Amino acid sequence: MKKLVILICGLALMSMFSCKPEEDSLNKRIMGLETMAELGTVEYTVTKIIKANDPKWYKNGERKIIFNSVAYIKAGIDMQEFSMNNVTFNKEEKTVSVVLPRAKVLSFNMPPEKIHVAFSEISGARKEFTIEETNDLKIQAENAIREDIPNMGILQDAENNAKGFFKVLLTQLGFEVITIKFE
Repeated sequence: MKKLVILICGLALMSMFSCKPEEDSLNKRIMGLETMAELGTVEYTVTKIIKANDPKWYKNGERKIIFNSVAYIKAGIDMQEFSMNNVTFNKEEKTVSVVLPRAKVLSFNMPPEKIHVAFSEISGARKEFTIEETNDLKIQAENAIREDIPNMGILQDAENNAKGFFKVLLTQLGFEVITIKFE
C-alpha cells in the first residue's frame, strides 16, 4: 500500500513536470506544487490488541475480553503549507534549495469492520460487556495508537520519502545540486 501511495503521487507530480525545463516553465512547474492539497508519502497499517479484565471483588466471577484492531495511517506533506517563497534556484549553476513543511498525519482510519473480538470469557454471575463498554475500549485503542505515532517513525519515513521524491523530480528538471530541508 505504501508503494501505491507514492506511485500515485509520483504520477501526478510527474505530469506537472513533463515538459522541457525552460526558464518560464520552470517557475510554473515548481509553483504547481502549491496547488496540490497534500503529498502522501507513506502509509502504515497498525494492529493494536485491546485487553480488558474486569474482576469485581464483590461479584461472583470475572469478565475478560480481547479485541484485535487495525488502523491505517497516511502521513506526508501538507502542500497547502508550501510556498514558492521556500524555493530558491539558480538555473545556470543548476542548484536548487527547497524548504518543505514538516510531515504530519494526513489521515487516520480505524474501520469498525477491522475490529474483532478475539477472546471473551465471562464467568460466574457476570454479564457480557455492554456496547458502551466495548466502545470505550475501542476509543482507548484509537487514542493509544494516536499517542504512539511519534514513536512509530512514520513521520520520519514520510519526510525521507518526500525528500527522495523531490530529489528525483528536481534531478529530472536538470538540477544537479539539490538541497531539501524541513521546517
